[in-house]
Amino acid sequence: MIEFIEEEHLYLCDGIIIPSVSEILHFIFPDKYKNVDEQTLQKKAVYGSKVHEAIECLEQSKTLPELDENQKFSIRQWQYLKEKYNISVIIQEQMIHYGDNYAGRFDMVANIDGYLSLCDIKTTATLDKEYLSWQLSFYELANESIYHSRFEKLYAIWLPKRNCGQLIEIERKSRNELLDVLRKFKESRKEVE
Repeated sequence: MIEFIEEEHLYLCDGIIIPSVSEILHFIFPDKYKNVDEQTLQKKAVYGSKVHEAIECLEQSKTLPELDENQKFSIRQWQYLKEKYNISVIIQEQMIHYGDNYAGRFDMVANIDGYLSLCDIKTTATLDKEYLSWQLSFYELANESIYHSRFEKLYAIWLPKRNCGQLIEIERKSRNELLDVLRKFKESRKEVE
């Protein structure tokens, strides 16, 4: 059984703490945010979380949270992309795990132009496709281990401030690449212990 403790951002599998997909991504990209101060990172995280929350509310026909003008623009871009690519949301914010190896929460599974797709919503100024390739591929590996099926496509739903939103297909990593990184990640954690 998988549990998530939000205050500490911890995943538990049968009561034992397991790594998050974010921890594995930090292992792969240790310097990704090294030149960005903590206050800026926090501000961007709050902004992105608010856009995610608003999309979730829209899809569940709930009242939207209070949004600033940039966030409202991002939501209009989401609505534009949804119509343009015939996006039908199936599930949002789903917790997933790969045994007791790692856990995470993906943003969305949707039918996009007839393809069952795993999606991540990004509000960043630039889109890091390599980072997203690893992120979505780890989610897909976990999903496949539970449901024994793969997604037809992986997508970024990119909603940057003051720019037109884009739907961008993301290349998946192979199972061997994922398992190799997972092995190296586990070895690095043993060295620290």
